[in-house]
Amino acid sequence: MLRVYITGEPGVGKTTLLLKIVNELLRRGIQVSGFYCPEVREKGKRIGFKIKSFDGKIEDWLANIYGESNVKIGKYNVILNEETIKKLEEEIFKASVLAIDEIGPMELSIPRLKELINRILQGNYNLIAVVHRKIKLADGKIYVVTQNNRDLLPNEILKYVLDNLQSSK
Repeated sequence: MLRVYITGEPGVGKTTLLLKIVNELLRRGIQVSGFYCPEVREKGKRIGFKIKSFDGKIEDWLANIYGESNVKIGKYNVILNEETIKKLEEEIFKASVLAIDEIGPMELSIPRLKELINRILQGNYNLIAVVHRKIKLADGKIYVVTQNNRDLLPNEILKYVLDNLQSSK
């Protein structure tokens, strides 16, 4: 079982790194499923985060500065729809590699999404995940992204992933 965790300070390029790896795996014909949470900007200011499946079929708001919610992380109201999580659950286990961006306070504040993430973490799935810098997971290879290494890491992580997928066959 493959476990790769990508972590680092905010804005360093963790999501970009994960997307490069996922896109290269898909290009090589390796099935990848999961989700990522890109920021949304309006007039140059971050107004929230979306949640999107890698195949582009699922997209919804994760959190934004508008609306109201019982859960607030910083200035963001966490508003993810239960139906969206259900769709993610139906699709995510169909691939040989699961990818998540991010395992962090916002995602873990949503009970059903937290359940899904825990199911993945406790299961026997190949996983590549961006993990919030304050969350510690010890069952995999951890890569800390910095401005100095972020351009080198895509090839290094891709090689590690491909080697491990090959050896597990």
